[in-house]
Amino acid sequence: MKFINPVTVTDAVLLSSSVAEPSGSDPALWSAGTAYGRDALVRRPNHRIYKRLAPGTTATAPEDDLSPVSPATEANWKDMLPTNMWAMFDQEVNTQTVATGSLSVTLAPGFANSLVLMELEGAQAVVSETSSAGGPTVYSRTIPLDVSSVTDWYQYFFEPFTQRKTVVLTDLPPYLNARVTVTITGTGEVRCGQCVLGTLYSVGGTQKGATAGVRDYSKNETDPETQVVSLKPGKRRRTLRARLEVPNGAESAIHALLESRLGRNSVWLGDDVGVVDPLVVFGFTEDFELEYQGVAKNYYSFTIQGTT
Repeated sequence: MKFINPVTVTDAVLLSSSVAEPSGSDPALWSAGTAYGRDALVRRPNHRIYKRLAPGTTATAPEDDLSPVSPATEANWKDMLPTNMWAMFDQEVNTQTVATGSLSVTLAPGFANSLVLMELEGAQAVVSETSSAGGPTVYSRTIPLDVSSVTDWYQYFFEPFTQRKTVVLTDLPPYLNARVTVTITGTGEVRCGQCVLGTLYSVGGTQKGATAGVRDYSKNETDPETQVVSLKPGKRRRTLRARLEVPNGAESAIHALLESRLGRNSVWLGDDVGVVDPLVVFGFTEDFELEYQGVAKNYYSFTIQGTT
């Protein structure tokens, strides 16, 4: 089992993006003194979108008007989602940055040796790295996102291709002033739900029997008159349960690593390399336990809860 400690992407880290802000369905900027109706959406310079909970006018910015001031006072705004440009850098896998034909970003992450792209839609992803601004290219990879298994002519001509949703690269050269560019291309809309750059750590060998699942938040509703059941699609998140083997004497270091990720999202690679897609989870450790044998090998058991 390995995990990637993500670099926090700020305005200083994201050097450029082919997606503008605003773009897509991004609303207009919030304006102090403007009367907003219920459910009105506004955008703020922090790259977040807020929804008005009650009609009215306030001079307080939405991000400062989210919590009750007193038990008798309700907040006026709700934090809903990121802007289109920043959706691929938030803490939610299900929110995607969307572009037409091509999506390209350049980042200055500092030291980072790993990159993960999740919830992808497109035909191809290209990742390149230079050692510094204007420096030589030290890394370049082109990854096809079509993983279809074609067995006959009918499938070749008529079946849609099978989309590769996740790309994991753990061999980026770590340069302090590195510039990493990610470009996703395709026909029509291309999407990316999460772009994570960070440092890779190992916490032991995953044992046989690890389980990977998906928790679905879709809802079914029954019409009280017709009794017709309709399904309302919802978000989903991954889960991972594993037992790790660690050598005797490594428990303290691994325990400290796992404790450092409590309450923080990381990318967890159940197979160490990210080839088995269901074992790649962006989320947090729910709990973990050391099974101390006191001999050559000891074991950890833990659960990872993915974000939606």
